[in-house]
Amino acid sequence: MITKTLKLIIILPSVVAGVLSVTQYSAAVSSADPTLLQAAVREGKQGKEELRALTPQEKRGKAFYLRSESSTGQEITAFIGEVDVPASTVPCGGCHGARGAGKAEGGVIAGNLIWSNLIKSYGHTHEGGRKHAAFSESSFIRALTAGTDPSGNKMSVAMPTYRLPQQDMADLIAYLKRIETDRDPGLSETSLVLGTVLPDKGPLADMGQAMREVLQSYFDEVNSNGGIYNRKIELRVAAVAGDAASTVANTKRLIEDDQVFAIASSLTAGADEGMAALSREAGVPLVGPSTLLPERNLPLNRHVFYLLSGLNEQARALANFAAKRMDPQKSRVAILCPDAVLNRRIADSVEDQGKKNGWTRVSRIYYQRERPNPAQLAAELKQQGVDTVFFLGPPGEASALFKAAEGANWLPSIYALGTLAGKAITESVPVQMKDKVFLAFPTVPTDVSDAGAAEYNALLKKYSLKPSAHDAARFSAFAAAKILVEALKLAGKDLSREGLMTALEGLYEFDTGLTPKISFGPNRRIGALGAYIVTIDPEKKLFPASVEWTSTD
Repeated sequence: MITKTLKLIIILPSVVAGVLSVTQYSAAVSSADPTLLQAAVREGKQGKEELRALTPQEKRGKAFYLRSESSTGQEITAFIGEVDVPASTVPCGGCHGARGAGKAEGGVIAGNLIWSNLIKSYGHTHEGGRKHAAFSESSFIRALTAGTDPSGNKMSVAMPTYRLPQQDMADLIAYLKRIETDRDPGLSETSLVLGTVLPDKGPLADMGQAMREVLQSYFDEVNSNGGIYNRKIELRVAAVAGDAASTVANTKRLIEDDQVFAIASSLTAGADEGMAALSREAGVPLVGPSTLLPERNLPLNRHVFYLLSGLNEQARALANFAAKRMDPQKSRVAILCPDAVLNRRIADSVEDQGKKNGWTRVSRIYYQRERPNPAQLAAELKQQGVDTVFFLGPPGEASALFKAAEGANWLPSIYALGTLAGKAITESVPVQMKDKVFLAFPTVPTDVSDAGAAEYNALLKKYSLKPSAHDAARFSAFAAAKILVEALKLAGKDLSREGLMTALEGLYEFDTGLTPKISFGPNRRIGALGAYIVTIDPEKKLFPASVEWTSTD
């Protein structure tokens, strides 16, 4: 149960549908209803077609159809009359629909691009009297590049023409030949299959169980209220294995064998990069994975939506906060960092953000944990005139630094990551360093609203979930499930993975009740992109003494 106290809780920044089953077939036969039997056989046939994965070429064609994304990596231009615009502003699917069937909007009718329709032997007659023969691959290419139909007539002025590589054209045609039967897995008229990946053994097993209970309970609650457009959610779970490669392999089986539509939450420490790569490769949306290092590489991985900032983003927010309290031309900044890969990556983020803020005098100091000498280090930094320190080590080493600084009568401003340093750091801050020690956290207790606490507690009570030591992990899973369900509703009944990702991109300051408000966008995949900077009052033993949200970018 949630009790609203000042205890700081850190949330980790954290299916076979459509196939004709024996039961369906038996019911159809026993009913002696030929209509029902034919419908059941059609459903089974269609399901098998849908389960065939897109070929690499079809995938590339789909990316162009939906987003004008070229497999060559170059930007494609479209022409509307005499005006040239980025093709991404007028993708095929924007007018002709995600399924290619065409639609009417604003008085303009976009035709049916399903290939079986384009090549009808008797050709086509359009409103206004324009007639033409059936399309072939070559005449379709002319229509897209020159704006003429198979009979040489000028097409609608609303139809863009494109300048694109031959490979993209071939990919697009390949996808249009498949678009009629391209349906995402995990969907039927009555069910929606979601997955999650959680540890069931080892030191994180209890945390994984706590997250699974909340996910299952939340989805059961959604189902009790009618599901998502009358589709009931089914949850499938894959286990975190002993190494990253095995965890990714388990997830791949979850995607392929259980045919999950999307993955909600997950806890795959050590396998995060592999999970993100698999999500991209398989085209499966992954919403709310718990990780300390969200992926922000370019080009953007469109399929992964993180809730909270990771260590690198928190470090950048910390640097932005520090920049407001110092003179970038005069201050001397030292980044103290254990000599380890993770810590070095965080140090990179601090230094890069510092340069963006105009810092000119920054030094890095890597120390060996086996042979620390904080007294000597404090004396050297004092002599160098360092007045700003970013400390990227654990709490015990921070305490030693505080003690050494106090002994040297050296009182710099010290910035640290709360996720690394932990709450224990607050107990070792000298009184002389009041208002000089700052910690970054991705979330704070005030993120839990009264309404959020009531909703969460009601869920625990209704589904008889026992109190857990892993409230932070439960919060993360609850928030991820809530965000996913909201986006599924916004995506509409004609659901697709692409539609889900578009709906997620449209979320703005969505209130989960347990986290900072979440905003995504076409170029943003971290919902709360920033950190809370908290201060400590060592005299009153007050933590946090003050809280300020600071953006990363």
